[in-house]
Amino acid sequence: MLRPGGSAFRLYLFAVVYALAGASGLLVGLLQYRDFMWAADIALYSLISAAMILACAHALAATFGRRLPAAWGLGLAVVSGCLVSQVVQMWIFENVFGVAPHPMMSYWYRLGHVRGPLLWWGLGAAAWYAIKRAEEHAALVSKAEIEGERLRASTAQARLQALQARVEPHFLFNTLAHVKWLYRRDGERGRRMLDRLIDYLHAALPRVRQSTTTLEQELQLAHAYLDIQQIRIGGRLAFTIEVPDEFASLRFPPLMLLTLVENSIKHGIAPQTEGGTIAICAHVEQDKLRIEVRDTGAGLRETKGSGMGLANVRARLAALFGAGARLVIEPNLPHGVVAAIEIPR
Repeated sequence: MLRPGGSAFRLYLFAVVYALAGASGLLVGLLQYRDFMWAADIALYSLISAAMILACAHALAATFGRRLPAAWGLGLAVVSGCLVSQVVQMWIFENVFGVAPHPMMSYWYRLGHVRGPLLWWGLGAAAWYAIKRAEEHAALVSKAEIEGERLRASTAQARLQALQARVEPHFLFNTLAHVKWLYRRDGERGRRMLDRLIDYLHAALPRVRQSTTTLEQELQLAHAYLDIQQIRIGGRLAFTIEVPDEFASLRFPPLMLLTLVENSIKHGIAPQTEGGTIAICAHVEQDKLRIEVRDTGAGLRETKGSGMGLANVRARLAALFGAGARLVIEPNLPHGVVAAIEIPR
């Protein structure tokens, strides 16, 4: 109510209405018994007290500013405003109208009538202060919640980027090692593989720092990677990609599919002399997109390695989707492994 720039006239009217509401019961009784002098005394006090309390509040704020706590300033404004109003009201009746309510009573007795208005204005001030404090507290809680959400989002994004960054050198170093190995054995195949790697990197690097891409883009990267691996191991690797066109535009986390494909080749196909096949397929189950990498490799029992790639996929899925996504590893009978990612569609 005392906010700077507010309408003083509207604020005064509100204060007068509040003062009259507090004295309404007594006014009705006095008018019923035709005690018009005392009724006028109370009505005049309501008009004066509203102005005096507001004036005292503004005067205290202008004098002390933020050095005076709001509760103390409000309490002092009510007490001083009520007392000054009682004195002014008594002076007006005695010196302007020449009469005074209860003329037989002493000055201090009549001044003691301020206790009723003090109680009423004190209750109103306390209620107003409590409401303001509640609003300020709610605003602080809301601000803290917003800041907390921003911090959690920022932390999750940083963690996700750190996890994703671990995938990039892992893939690149392995592929470059394959190129080096091919150059030593077959220069022509090494050059072909390097050309395919350059084409792949030209398409992959602009997206590698993104938090999401599309399933179509990830399938293109997986296809390019499998082409590179076919050059490396020749006829020992065959692959198929069967994903309905309607799934092409669905959002998909970057490099996760590539990690599953790389894992199948490294731990499934490469250890076998006869090689094997890799099949990539996708379908929707209960509003979840399931993308599968099936291989006919060595199988779960013969798989060796640190497991960093799959652990990375699980951590990134948790950071992106929480409990709404999962990585599934299961046998592909009669031999091989099925690695599947399930994410909300």
